[in-house]
Amino acid sequence: MEIQVFGSINLYEAGGSYSININRIEELGQGDLLYQIEKLKRELHEKGIFDPAYKQPIPRFPKTLGIATSLTGAAVEDMLRIAKTRNPGINILIAPCVVQGDKSAASIVNAIRELNKPEWQVDTIIAGRGGGSFEDLLAFNDESVVLAFYNSRVPIISAVGHQIDSPLSDLAADEYCPTPTAAAERAVHDLYETEHYLEELQNSLKLSLRNKHKASRDRFDWITNKRVYTEPQLLFQDRAQKLDSLVNTLALLGKNFLAREKNKIQKFENLQYHIKSVLSKKDNRYQVLAGRIDNFSPLSTLKRGYSVVRTAEKKVVHSYQEVETGQDLEVILANGKLQVTVAKTDEKHS
Repeated sequence: MEIQVFGSINLYEAGGSYSININRIEELGQGDLLYQIEKLKRELHEKGIFDPAYKQPIPRFPKTLGIATSLTGAAVEDMLRIAKTRNPGINILIAPCVVQGDKSAASIVNAIRELNKPEWQVDTIIAGRGGGSFEDLLAFNDESVVLAFYNSRVPIISAVGHQIDSPLSDLAADEYCPTPTAAAERAVHDLYETEHYLEELQNSLKLSLRNKHKASRDRFDWITNKRVYTEPQLLFQDRAQKLDSLVNTLALLGKNFLAREKNKIQKFENLQYHIKSVLSKKDNRYQVLAGRIDNFSPLSTLKRGYSVVRTAEKKVVHSYQEVETGQDLEVILANGKLQVTVAKTDEKHS
């Protein structure tokens, strides 16, 4: 037997001997396989093969169940028995395959692909086998089988009988169960439980409807017995009173408005008298002011025999010293003008 030893080596220098402190011993063949499986698991994980985002939901009431397993052994018999017990009317399609040995991986892949063909109209697939040794379950750790589970168009359940280590097919499937029996129970819903649930639901619905009808009837009776229904005129009595009050208020407002407008009209009837009185007062004041202005007007002075003397430049002459002999002057009278020439200047008044 070839084994692999894990531990530490010590050297005894005086005698030149070595000793090994052993922590763990593994059979070389199985340990190497476990290493290869773990390596493949990491690679597939990095590619997203085990990502939950790609998992499909398992149909609750499948019409056709596909099973990929060996025809020999108790696993297929257990799945058929459980499925037919839970739903006698379900259609079961078996794709026989080899589940251990050198040709098992290719056989399992072909069975899964066959059940994925649209013409079979399979709703759910169970692929697996009963329990076995580590070597018996190696096919479900093969990369091609794992990818077949992952690429299945039909929702697939991995059902490999195991107790400790999970094969990689469990991680790639949409769901996994520890045994084929548990997988059959998961894939096929119990028809009798469903019928019992529907009966309970029906009874609950009937009870709810009866209670709802009774509550509605009681509320209807309570409403129809109110005075507003037995004496419907009460419904309008308060509104009629409010309407009368509103009409009276509007009438009062109308009377007050008309009275105010009538007063305004009466004021306008006396407007002509007030205008004539104001105009007469203004005219009298105007005459007084006009008389005062006329008394101070230069024209009034000229009418009394006075005149205004101006030079050719229109400058009023106030003194004989402002003109010279021979200078032309303009004399403004109350009626007309005179053009004169100064013959002589004299400071004495005549």
